[in-house]
Amino acid sequence: MMCDELKRLRKERGLTQVELAEKLNLSQSTIASWENGKRRPDLDLLPIIADFYGVSVDEIYGQEPHEPTQPQARDDVAALMADLTPDEQAQVIQYGEFLKSQRKSD
Repeated sequence: MMCDELKRLRKERGLTQVELAEKLNLSQSTIASWENGKRRPDLDLLPIIADFYGVSVDEIYGQEPHEPTQPQARDDVAALMADLTPDEQAQVIQYGEFLKSQRKSD
């Protein structure tokens, strides 16, 4: 169940409900209501929560994680960016934005 998964993710990271609420700019009572199953996060919050925990939205729903198509992609990109100068990082970001714009226009 989603409530169990949200609680597990929070506890795995050693966070209290208050600490998580502060990080997500929410109230502790909101976090508690999710974890006790009285409410569910708004749909627009699910990607934010998933990103915060580094999981997919499916995993928040308690589904098995999917094998990523490119394992370690985020770590690889982060390591690459760390080795670049600020100007080179800006060029990488610019190129990424270009790629995204091309995908949207297809």
